[in-house]
Amino acid sequence: MDKIIILIGFMGSGKSYLGKKAADFFQTEFLDLDLVIEKQQSLSISQIFEKFGEEYFRKLENEMLRKIKIGSIIATGGGIVEQKINRVFFQTQDKYVIWLNPSWETILSRIKNTERPLVSKLTENELLDLWQSRKPFYRECADCIIKNPNLKNLIKAIQSR
Repeated sequence: MDKIIILIGFMGSGKSYLGKKAADFFQTEFLDLDLVIEKQQSLSISQIFEKFGEEYFRKLENEMLRKIKIGSIIATGGGIVEQKINRVFFQTQDKYVIWLNPSWETILSRIKNTERPLVSKLTENELLDLWQSRKPFYRECADCIIKNPNLKNLIKAIQSR
């Protein structure tokens, strides 16, 4: 692969699950940015948010993103698009950004009973508002949008880039 394949989308959109499956299919490296950060910090994302705050986490996320090599498929955190510097980074030539964009109902069913920092902090309506507020950023970054994220659609999107 001649580009970095970057999966963006709200939490619960399938970035980690489908990204791993696609990397296996293409026999290439897969990185979940959140897991890379957790390993580097020896803390969970929840603990990082709790101890140091979201701003610190976003800084780590930004640093890790810039270390990814061409040919990798990466799953990003849902909020990575909120920083303008990342949106600009995504638009460079060696990146292909795929927005996994399932319905709100699908996302909510996947995140409802999880330990994600924002899920435990926000109401369902606040999560919906957050999803809505991020959609223009996802759209701005995306080279491709998959409304029904599944492995077949993701492989097709990667192959057609």
